[in-house]
Amino acid sequence: MRRKTGAARWPAAVLVVAAALVAGAWTDAPGAHARPAAGCVKGNGKTIAIGASLSLSGDFSADGDAFKRGYQLWAKHVNATGGLLGCRVKLDIVSDASNPAQVATNYQKLISSDHVDLVFGPFSSLLTIPSAKIANRFGYAMIEGAGGAPSVFQTGLHDIFDVSLIIKDQLVTSAKFFASLPK
Repeated sequence: MRRKTGAARWPAAVLVVAAALVAGAWTDAPGAHARPAAGCVKGNGKTIAIGASLSLSGDFSADGDAFKRGYQLWAKHVNATGGLLGCRVKLDIVSDASNPAQVATNYQKLISSDHVDLVFGPFSSLLTIPSAKIANRFGYAMIEGAGGAPSVFQTGLHDIFDVSLIIKDQLVTSAKFFASLPK
Protein backbone atom coordinates (compact mmCIF):
# COMPACT_ATOMS: atom_id res chain seq x y z
CA MET A 1 0.00 0.00 0.00
CA ARG A 2 1.44 3.36 -1.00
CA ARG A 3 0.89 6.23 1.42
CA LYS A 4 0.34 9.83 0.45
CA THR A 5 3.06 12.15 1.66
CA GLY A 6 3.60 15.88 1.87
CA ALA A 7 1.17 18.09 0.04
CA ALA A 8 -0.60 15.09 -1.52
CA ARG A 9 -2.57 14.42 1.68
CA TRP A 10 -3.81 17.99 2.07
CA PRO A 11 -6.50 17.88 -0.66
CA ALA A 12 -8.47 15.24 1.25
CA ALA A 13 -8.19 17.16 4.52
CA VAL A 14 -9.21 20.38 2.77
CA LEU A 15 -12.24 18.63 1.24
CA VAL A 16 -13.36 17.38 4.65
CA VAL A 17 -13.01 20.85 6.13
CA ALA A 18 -14.81 22.40 3.15
CA ALA A 19 -17.73 20.00 3.51
CA ALA A 20 -17.87 20.60 7.22
CA LEU A 21 -17.78 24.36 6.65
CA VAL A 22 -20.68 24.04 4.24
CA ALA A 23 -22.57 22.14 6.92
CA GLY A 24 -21.63 24.87 9.38
CA ALA A 25 -22.71 27.56 6.93
CA TRP A 26 -26.28 26.30 7.24
CA THR A 27 -26.23 27.72 10.74
CA ASP A 28 -25.39 31.17 9.32
CA ALA A 29 -28.49 31.24 7.12
CA PRO A 30 -31.24 33.72 8.06
CA GLY A 31 -33.50 32.14 10.64
CA ALA A 32 -31.17 29.20 11.26
CA HIS A 33 -31.00 30.01 14.96
CA ALA A 34 -34.77 30.48 15.16
CA ARG A 35 -35.32 26.71 15.00
CA PRO A 36 -32.57 25.12 17.06
CA ALA A 37 -32.41 21.42 17.78
CA ALA A 38 -34.11 20.23 20.95
CA GLY A 39 -32.28 21.70 23.90
CA CYS A 40 -30.04 23.93 21.79
CA VAL A 41 -30.63 27.58 22.53
CA LYS A 42 -27.89 30.08 21.86
CA GLY A 43 -25.99 30.74 25.04
CA ASN A 44 -27.42 27.86 27.09
CA GLY A 45 -24.07 26.06 27.20
CA LYS A 46 -25.26 22.89 25.48
CA THR A 47 -22.92 21.19 23.05
CA ILE A 48 -23.13 18.80 20.14
CA ALA A 49 -20.52 16.09 20.60
CA ILE A 50 -18.86 14.89 17.41
CA GLY A 51 -16.77 11.74 17.57
CA ALA A 52 -13.99 10.68 15.24
CA SER A 53 -11.36 7.98 15.30
CA LEU A 54 -8.16 9.09 13.60
CA SER A 55 -4.81 7.48 12.97
CA LEU A 56 -2.64 9.46 15.37
CA SER A 57 -0.04 6.67 15.27
CA GLY A 58 0.80 3.88 12.85
CA ASP A 59 0.96 3.87 9.05
CA PHE A 60 -1.58 6.65 8.50
CA SER A 61 -0.44 8.95 11.32
CA ALA A 62 0.63 11.88 9.10
CA ASP A 63 -2.76 11.80 7.40
CA GLY A 64 -4.60 11.31 10.69
CA ASP A 65 -2.85 14.37 12.10
CA ALA A 66 -3.86 16.42 9.03
CA PHE A 67 -7.48 15.33 9.49
CA LYS A 68 -7.35 16.16 13.20
CA ARG A 69 -6.19 19.69 12.41
CA GLY A 70 -8.89 20.00 9.74
CA TYR A 71 -11.62 18.87 12.11
CA GLN A 72 -10.33 21.26 14.80
CA LEU A 73 -10.28 24.15 12.31
CA TRP A 74 -13.87 23.40 11.36
CA ALA A 75 -15.00 23.23 15.01
CA LYS A 76 -13.26 26.51 15.81
CA HIS A 77 -14.98 28.22 12.85
CA VAL A 78 -18.42 26.81 13.66
CA ASN A 79 -18.17 27.79 17.33
CA ALA A 80 -16.95 31.29 16.42
CA THR A 81 -19.94 31.81 14.11
CA GLY A 82 -22.72 30.75 16.47
CA GLY A 83 -22.38 27.00 16.66
CA LEU A 84 -24.25 24.23 14.92
CA LEU A 85 -28.01 24.66 15.33
CA GLY A 86 -27.26 27.14 18.10
CA CYS A 87 -25.03 24.74 20.05
CA ARG A 88 -21.27 24.73 20.42
CA VAL A 89 -19.56 21.70 18.91
CA LYS A 90 -17.11 19.61 20.89
CA LEU A 91 -14.83 17.13 19.19
CA ASP A 92 -14.09 13.78 20.77
CA ILE A 93 -11.10 12.48 18.79
CA VAL A 94 -9.53 9.14 19.67
CA SER A 95 -6.61 7.30 18.11
CA ASP A 96 -7.10 4.07 16.18
CA ALA A 97 -3.37 3.42 15.57
CA SER A 98 -4.20 2.82 11.87
CA ASN A 99 -5.84 -0.47 12.86
CA PRO A 100 -9.23 -1.65 11.48
CA ALA A 101 -10.15 -3.58 14.64
CA GLN A 102 -9.32 -0.59 16.83
CA VAL A 103 -11.32 1.81 14.64
CA ALA A 104 -14.40 -0.41 15.04
CA THR A 105 -13.90 -0.54 18.81
CA ASN A 106 -13.47 3.24 18.92
CA TYR A 107 -16.70 3.99 17.04
CA GLN A 108 -18.60 1.45 19.16
CA LYS A 109 -17.41 3.30 22.29
CA LEU A 110 -17.95 6.80 20.86
CA ILE A 111 -21.56 5.95 20.02
CA SER A 112 -22.69 3.55 22.75
CA SER A 113 -20.65 4.73 25.77
CA ASP A 114 -19.66 8.33 25.06
CA HIS A 115 -23.03 9.04 23.36
CA VAL A 116 -21.68 11.41 20.70
CA ASP A 117 -24.32 13.10 18.57
CA LEU A 118 -22.51 12.83 15.22
CA VAL A 119 -19.55 10.94 13.78
CA PHE A 120 -16.90 12.03 11.31
CA GLY A 121 -14.94 9.37 9.47
CA PRO A 122 -11.35 8.19 9.77
CA PHE A 123 -8.60 8.38 7.16
CA SER A 124 -8.38 5.54 4.60
CA SER A 125 -10.86 3.20 2.97
CA LEU A 126 -9.33 0.41 5.05
CA LEU A 127 -10.63 2.11 8.19
CA THR A 128 -13.79 3.64 6.73
CA ILE A 129 -15.51 0.31 6.06
CA PRO A 130 -15.44 -1.04 9.63
CA SER A 131 -16.25 2.37 11.11
CA ALA A 132 -19.19 2.90 8.74
CA LYS A 133 -20.58 -0.53 9.61
CA ILE A 134 -20.57 0.38 13.31
CA ALA A 135 -22.16 3.78 12.61
CA ASN A 136 -24.82 2.11 10.47
CA ARG A 137 -25.59 -0.45 13.19
CA PHE A 138 -26.44 2.40 15.56
CA GLY A 139 -28.34 4.46 12.96
CA TYR A 140 -25.65 7.13 12.54
CA ALA A 141 -24.73 8.76 9.26
CA MET A 142 -21.01 9.31 8.67
CA ILE A 143 -19.32 12.16 6.83
CA GLU A 144 -15.89 11.05 5.70
CA GLY A 145 -13.21 12.46 3.48
CA ALA A 146 -10.75 9.71 2.72
CA GLY A 147 -12.61 6.50 2.06
CA GLY A 148 -13.09 6.67 -1.68
CA ALA A 149 -12.26 3.10 -2.71
CA PRO A 150 -15.01 1.32 -4.65
CA SER A 151 -15.19 -1.27 -1.85
CA VAL A 152 -16.56 1.41 0.50
CA PHE A 153 -19.53 1.99 -1.79
CA GLN A 154 -20.09 -1.70 -2.41
CA THR A 155 -20.90 -2.33 1.27
CA GLY A 156 -24.58 -1.58 0.73
CA LEU A 157 -24.54 1.12 3.40
CA HIS A 158 -26.52 4.20 2.43
CA ASP A 159 -25.48 6.54 5.20
CA ILE A 160 -21.85 7.19 4.23
CA PHE A 161 -21.19 10.64 2.82
CA ASP A 162 -17.78 10.90 1.16
CA VAL A 163 -16.60 14.40 0.33
CA SER A 164 -13.53 13.28 -1.63
CA LEU A 165 -13.23 11.99 -5.16
CA ILE A 166 -13.82 8.30 -5.67
CA ILE A 167 -10.35 6.79 -6.01
CA LYS A 168 -11.00 5.27 -9.43
CA ASP A 169 -11.82 8.77 -10.76
CA GLN A 170 -8.83 10.61 -9.28
CA LEU A 171 -6.41 9.87 -12.12
CA VAL A 172 -9.01 10.76 -14.76
CA THR A 173 -9.51 14.18 -13.18
CA SER A 174 -5.75 14.74 -12.92
CA ALA A 175 -5.19 13.64 -16.52
CA LYS A 176 -7.87 16.04 -17.76
CA PHE A 177 -6.30 18.86 -15.75
CA PHE A 178 -2.81 18.24 -17.13
CA ALA A 179 -4.18 17.89 -20.67
CA SER A 180 -5.84 21.30 -20.33
CA LEU A 181 -2.60 23.11 -19.44
CA PRO A 182 -1.04 25.33 -22.09
CA LYS A 183 1.75 23.67 -24.01
